[in-house]
Amino acid sequence: MASPHLYAAGVQEMSAATSIWKVVLSLVFVIAFIPACLWLMKRFQLTQMKLGQSDIKVVNVQSLGAKEKLMLVEVEGERLLIGVTAHSISHLKSFPSHGTSFASMMESADRERSVVGKNQETDS
Repeated sequence: MASPHLYAAGVQEMSAATSIWKVVLSLVFVIAFIPACLWLMKRFQLTQMKLGQSDIKVVNVQSLGAKEKLMLVEVEGERLLIGVTAHSISHLKSFPSHGTSFASMMESADRERSVVGKNQETDS
C-alpha cells in the first residue's frame, strides 16, 4: 500500500507539471496572437483603402538613395513626376495619362532635357 505521504508528493508533482504546461500553452497563445492581430490590422487597412478609392494613385516609385525617390503619381487623369526627399517634394514634369511605362516617360524626359541643353549651347 502507498502511504499518504507518497500520494501527496505525486499529486504535487502532477500539479507542478500541469502548471508548467498551462504557462507554456499561454505563452504559445500570446506569441501566436500578436502576429495574427498585426495581420488582421494590415488586412483591415487595405480594405479601407480600397473602399476609399483615392483620386491620387501612385503609379510607380524609383528609389534614388536612402531618402530620395522619384514618384510617378496620377491625379485627375494627369501623371506627375515628382522628386521626394526628406525635406521637400518637387514637381519635375507633367505627362498626359495614356498608359505609357515609367521607363519610357523617363527616356522622353531625358531626351527633352538633352534637346534643351543643346539649344542652350547653340544660343551661347
